[in-house]
Amino acid sequence: MKITLIGPGIMPIPPTGWGAVEILVWDTKLALEKLGHNVQIINTKDARQIINEINSFRPDFVHVHYDEFIPIVPFIQYPNAITSHFGYLERPQMFNGYINVANEFMRIKPNIFCLSEGIEKIYNVMFDVPKDKTFITPNGVNIDEFHFVDDPEFPDRSIYLAKIDHRKRQHLFQSIDSLWFAGNIADDRFNTSKNYLGEWSKDRLYNELTEYGNLVLLSDGEAHPLVCMEALVAGLGVVVCEWGKANLDLDKKFITVIPENKINDVKYIQERVIENREYSVSNREEILDYAKQFEWKKIIENYYIPNVNKVISQYTDKQQNKKPVVGIF
Repeated sequence: MKITLIGPGIMPIPPTGWGAVEILVWDTKLALEKLGHNVQIINTKDARQIINEINSFRPDFVHVHYDEFIPIVPFIQYPNAITSHFGYLERPQMFNGYINVANEFMRIKPNIFCLSEGIEKIYNVMFDVPKDKTFITPNGVNIDEFHFVDDPEFPDRSIYLAKIDHRKRQHLFQSIDSLWFAGNIADDRFNTSKNYLGEWSKDRLYNELTEYGNLVLLSDGEAHPLVCMEALVAGLGVVVCEWGKANLDLDKKFITVIPENKINDVKYIQERVIENREYSVSNREEILDYAKQFEWKKIIENYYIPNVNKVISQYTDKQQNKKPVVGIF
């Protein structure tokens, strides 16, 4: 198939540093091409250019990866779907200005590739998007890029790997001595003099993440965080907030969810982080085996292409059932 992927037009694809959506778009392209598909990436905020480039390529399917482009969707004349990576989708009370985007989803009711069952429920119930227009399509991870070791250099350290900002809440947990932080700074409450590793390049991420005991991610909102899958394929267990548990098997001992009502209990969190880390460091092969289900090839074959085919089939049926317009002369 010919498939068009539309990025946000904010930073390069592939990104040189941070940019979770951008790396997801790029890895989707690579995985699709390995399976023989022809992929176009469009990465601009210019709506007219987006439509022109789509029409020039004449794809079988168009996938929009930026929910603020929802007004463009009705002008795409090919089978299409949109994915939102907005971190507060499951927390409507946190929408604020996003309500304008939400209203457009309610009005247009597009096909939506949802990152999790929880997100699909929001679209079906709150946004009133019909069930036959929502398709659960999780994110994947490029396993081949990540270095894996059985014996990490820092087994007594946990890592909080994310942009350091208000949503990620790193500043709340800096009193945990064994917790280290990596990410670009966008929160002046964070103290860079303690356990701060700086902003990591992609190469450093791929090569050094495996050297830590486990990952911590305690944001106040997430969709399907890529960093959790990156940690798992590097052999790390994960300690996540309620909003970061999408698509994870919570029965696994290397996956720990911190309830939101415990988020300010730093002593409790420290105990759970250490408990998770001790198990994770001793069971790295188990973690890697589990993580393989998120490999892009499997996500593409088990979710992505089947859902693309459903959208195309629905589009074809709709076109065939259109009644001819009879003019009166």
